[in-house]
Amino acid sequence: MNKYGVQTMRHWQTHAPERYKLIENPTRFFTELGLEARGQISELARQIEANRPLMLATTSSSRETYLKDVARRMTALRIAEEVVMQQLAWVADPSLPLDEARQEWNQTTANDENLIMWAERMQDAPDLMPSTVDLEQKAKDWAVPLWFLEGLVEAEIPRRYLEEHQSLLSEAATIRFLREVR
Repeated sequence: MNKYGVQTMRHWQTHAPERYKLIENPTRFFTELGLEARGQISELARQIEANRPLMLATTSSSRETYLKDVARRMTALRIAEEVVMQQLAWVADPSLPLDEARQEWNQTTANDENLIMWAERMQDAPDLMPSTVDLEQKAKDWAVPLWFLEGLVEAEIPRRYLEEHQSLLSEAATIRFLREVR
């Protein structure tokens, strides 16, 4: 279990003990959650590093010293850790057991069919394609990478594209669920 899994497990034991007790295999659950967090943190840190305007007081890479480069990378990592752990791992004790809350969430939340309909609308009227900012917000709301939404719109058959990326969609659904129950 990586450090994110350990931190999350300790947090849940302290702040959501009833929910923690309901987890059938805590070691596996927090190992997987830690891996998910690490992957998202790495990706977000990479995006932050690549987006120079987000990084305060940076200089051009040709003039950066080694220490400034390390500081920039560490800052991006810390920001990414804070964002991801806030969305994915820090929870409060919900009123429903986790499995019941997930079932209720699945029944009341927009499903993947909405993404298919959105992509088909974009294909039918390309001039309706949202701005980059709006597209980034949609990716954030759905907890999917921006490339996924762009690929969905470009796909000849959006439904098949979703089927090919079902594991990504399952992970995204888990992330959205955990955002709401925390």
